[in-house]
Amino acid sequence: MKKIFYFFLAAATACTLAASCDALDIMQDNKLSASNMWQDENDVITSTNGIFYRMRENFVQNYINVFYWGEARVGNYMWGPSLENRVQDNDMIAVRLSQMNASTSSCGWSKLYSAIDQANSVLKYAPDVPMSESARRKAIGQASFARAYCYFWAVRLWGDVPLNLLPVESTTQAETYPERAPKEEVYRQIGLDLEQAVECVDDLGTEKYFATKDAVYMLQAEYALWMYSTQNGGDSYLTLAEEALNAIGIGSSKLLADYGKVFSRENKKNTEVVFALNNNQAEKLTGGYYWYFYMAPANVASQFQQNPVPMNATQWWSYSQQFVDVLVASKQDNGDSRVATNLGMGAYGEGDGRVLTWPNKFLGDMSVNPTIFDCDLLYYRYAQAVMMHAELKYYQKDYSAALKSLNIIAKRAYGRDNFYTDSSRDAILQALTDEYFLEFPCEGVIWWALIRLDKIWDYNPELLAKKANNPNILLWPISQSSINKNNKLRQTEGWS
Repeated sequence: MKKIFYFFLAAATACTLAASCDALDIMQDNKLSASNMWQDENDVITSTNGIFYRMRENFVQNYINVFYWGEARVGNYMWGPSLENRVQDNDMIAVRLSQMNASTSSCGWSKLYSAIDQANSVLKYAPDVPMSESARRKAIGQASFARAYCYFWAVRLWGDVPLNLLPVESTTQAETYPERAPKEEVYRQIGLDLEQAVECVDDLGTEKYFATKDAVYMLQAEYALWMYSTQNGGDSYLTLAEEALNAIGIGSSKLLADYGKVFSRENKKNTEVVFALNNNQAEKLTGGYYWYFYMAPANVASQFQQNPVPMNATQWWSYSQQFVDVLVASKQDNGDSRVATNLGMGAYGEGDGRVLTWPNKFLGDMSVNPTIFDCDLLYYRYAQAVMMHAELKYYQKDYSAALKSLNIIAKRAYGRDNFYTDSSRDAILQALTDEYFLEFPCEGVIWWALIRLDKIWDYNPELLAKKANNPNILLWPISQSSINKNNKLRQTEGWS
């Protein structure tokens, strides 16, 4: 852990001196020149580490993270305002109801593009710096993965987005004030970056706070399924997804027997984790989105504070009653062992003993009050590979193979072999949908799976009603700040 901490500390120093894009529309006046920065292998290593530091900076923001950028938009079926009767702020309401506008805080892409710019620097200079070929391939592979990862987020969120492939080092560059590139070009570049990352996988290493071989293949598989199901990409993308998932290996051996231990702060980088962004007490970060789920002391009887109810200033987000009922039914009817981790629930209310609920996942250090937010943020784990394999087989109309992969997930959850037996198309689609909801709450996965499966409209019918006036309802507006600073940017059609 000390080694990782100092890696990131060095990266933070380098990033302070290097790329610092603000909304992709101002010049980085403190960028080190190539003549004094890119001298040897250590410069490249530090700058490569800095990419992941910047990625983490993006995803630990209060309103910009995998929860806001995905799962919160599943809407009222899954999420509601706090059970503490606190009124959500305008940003929270806007995202939950898909009523965002250019002033909504979650619309900012500044720090995401800072990570992209850092990756661009490595990809520009690493090929020519004197260093071992293994270290060079590692740097190029890491940067290619990171750029693909960031652009995959950007293009799914906004559609057409600026496509910068060079670091911003001069006010005369097109990259300083870019236009939005057609999404087709962005998707194509993601594919190329992933191809380059695949070429370097054997040199990437095994550190899960950075890209590993399996992380590259996970991203490639998710990208391929997205291209097939949402971008009319054709069967070649199913072939690509299958190759990537086969490279990972699909089976139960990579899943932890105890679902809850996957998310434990005491079990970081466990064998089920593929890719995570480091979060620890030493750096005193905000800790990510999960602190929104914690309770305020005034609402919890003292004997239950931190045992079992996680405490903070207030609970801003809680599951909807509808989704609580789904989780409870899964436990009562099928013995779903995941529910204890995904749902905290009990008559813990101060004074009246009313029932409180919260997502009981990604708990920080509860030995003190309030909770210290030091759980890692998980972005890929092997269960997602198994689910993507089942999804792949569904698209290929190989329903018996889809059933086999679904039952890998079901075996851990329900403790029974062959939990799913109906191999009809409709049954497989419903099982996929159900298991994404039950396996991945609070992980930023469900929204994207529902879009791929064309099921989002069933669970958020308000989106379908809005689609008539806004064909881009599944996208996001870009921030007014970005538009004000770069007159070449145009708002996403259908948004204001």
